[in-house]
Amino acid sequence: APAVDGSILLSMRGGDYELTVGRDFSLGYLSHDAQSVGLYLEFSFTFRAHTPEAAVPLVYD
Repeated sequence: APAVDGSILLSMRGGDYELTVGRDFSLGYLSHDAQSVGLYLEFSFTFRAHTPEAAVPLVYD
């Protein structure tokens, strides 16, 4: 179906992926008013597949 074109089917069997969280962490300022301050958090991570079968692209022809 055209709706799934470009989607990815992910394996759930375990051991196919590795999540590595970076050592950086940032706190940022968005805005403020008389009663509140808006902040945001940022950090880096990488998501690595160990086998090609772990993620299968869905292509509609």
